[in-house]
Amino acid sequence: MKFTVVRPLLLSATVCAAFVSSAFAQLPKLDTQPGKWSYSTRTEIPGMGSIPMSFDQCVTQKDVDEGRNLSAQKDAGMDCKYSNVKVSGNRYQFTATCKMKDVPEPMVMNYDMTATPTSMDSKMTMTGGTAAAMGGKMNMSMTAKRLGNC
Repeated sequence: MKFTVVRPLLLSATVCAAFVSSAFAQLPKLDTQPGKWSYSTRTEIPGMGSIPMSFDQCVTQKDVDEGRNLSAQKDAGMDCKYSNVKVSGNRYQFTATCKMKDVPEPMVMNYDMTATPTSMDSKMTMTGGTAAAMGGKMNMSMTAKRLGNC
């Protein structure tokens, strides 16, 4: 039975990882370079511990231009609104409130991230959505670095 609980949370973690970069379709774009990127995430789930996940992704110039370094939130069936947007140099802070298909309660995600042309580092805290179903909040950290050309 644990799988039925973990699966939606992993989906949320994956969506959140995808969301980190795609959020900038409506926010200031990150000044990152196209190429092959390596992403590592660590998701802390109340009562379940830490779940790591890593993957590589080829990011095109079009992805960068559209603020889509990962899959866009619309590809995951998300509808997000942004607030508390603060940009200082290469540091981005904002709150995203997202509704997702088949999840009755919206997810509220608070982000704090930095980005350079060849790296990203972010921290996110999520309440609502599947995190609320687990009785707490979910924390995720992500680092990404450009490895070279695709």
